[in-house]
Amino acid sequence: MPPPVPLQHRPSPRAISLYYFGIFAVLGVYLPLFPSWLEARGVRGLAMGAIAATLPAMGLVAPPVFGFIADSLGVRVWLIRAACAGAFVVFALLALSSALGVPLGFGGLFVAALAFAFFRSPMFTMADVVAVEASTSSGIAYGRLRLWGSISFALMAIAGGALVEPAQPAAFPATIAAALLVAFAMSWALPARAEAPFRRSDRSDGAADAAGAARSSAAGGSVRQRARALLQSHDFRLFLAASFLAQSANSSYDLCYTLHLRDIGFPESLVGVAWAVGVVGEIALMAVSGPLLERFAPPTVLAFAFAGASLRWALISHVRFWPALLAIQPLHAVSFAMMWVASLAYTRDRSAPQILATAQGLFSASTGAGSVVGMLAWGELYKRGGGSLTFGVASITALIAFVLAVTFARSTRPTRRSPSGGSIFSVSSRCQE
Repeated sequence: MPPPVPLQHRPSPRAISLYYFGIFAVLGVYLPLFPSWLEARGVRGLAMGAIAATLPAMGLVAPPVFGFIADSLGVRVWLIRAACAGAFVVFALLALSSALGVPLGFGGLFVAALAFAFFRSPMFTMADVVAVEASTSSGIAYGRLRLWGSISFALMAIAGGALVEPAQPAAFPATIAAALLVAFAMSWALPARAEAPFRRSDRSDGAADAAGAARSSAAGGSVRQRARALLQSHDFRLFLAASFLAQSANSSYDLCYTLHLRDIGFPESLVGVAWAVGVVGEIALMAVSGPLLERFAPPTVLAFAFAGASLRWALISHVRFWPALLAIQPLHAVSFAMMWVASLAYTRDRSAPQILATAQGLFSASTGAGSVVGMLAWGELYKRGGGSLTFGVASITALIAFVLAVTFARSTRPTRRSPSGGSIFSVSSRCQE
């Protein structure tokens, strides 16, 4: 077992929650307003789609790359700080050029969006790594830390829509830059000396170092070797495939839900309320995720989440009575929040501590790929068959993810519980370490 990290060197739950609050404030403004801001700059159609796609597209590459770097170098917090600083510079330059009336054109905006997408990856992926590691040592469930991000997103989406005018060139990028500066400041509350406790640099005794090296060798070798072994395991590949399919289905909601409500005559004044009800359900589920994962193994929870997602998309596909549609929205807690917390718990339990960031990067890449494929598919499906066809196919997609989840749940056998909930699988069900 790795030596324990001194209490003063561990990120406090409050610091992690504050950092989540800061970075999700960025997305709460960025995601709802970025398309309108681009449109006001004259970017429409395919050009807008290409720029907007940089965020999920970078999610295919950046998370596993940054995860491998984090595990190889034994860093977490310094990557977070560097990413926040880089993203701030991007939007500060955008705000400055917009205020000065310097036209960027498609090329400049595409490069800026790509740079932000690149820096965004470690801002969020490494935050999850730090939170999962901290939840293991503190006993505070990951969901209770992450829910502050959901709260921040909802608050900033409401405030940003009311206060930020996309038609004003500098207002949107200046707001994002300010939020990123706050997130960067909050990242300094996360102590960098708590990073990668299994790679403690303050152990100077030669015999201790030799013993540590021997344990590392016996435990399975380098980060690359451990990651390769994890990817070669049948159950983890099934997990990644199920995550890909589930997120593909979930992206139908992100892209088409508002359009579907509009087309079936849902009261326009309540569209925002419908989204808010979903977020409230997400927050509530994350608040009670600890006891849930104490009682049930993560693969079991994942299977339930995918089944719930399939039911949700099927109901949205067929229900037309708007109060009933509003009543369906709390299922967002199952289709998204339950899926997310169970996936991170499974990734933590399934991988060795030395490759946690790499494993979570692989999970993020699978969901990113699902979002990209889904975004490409659902728009065309909606054009051809509307919400009934779109969400009907999404329901079938989530059902396939459920079948895969049941399959890999049966191939893993929990033997004990971690301090923060969830199972730690037996050696026979884990990759060779």
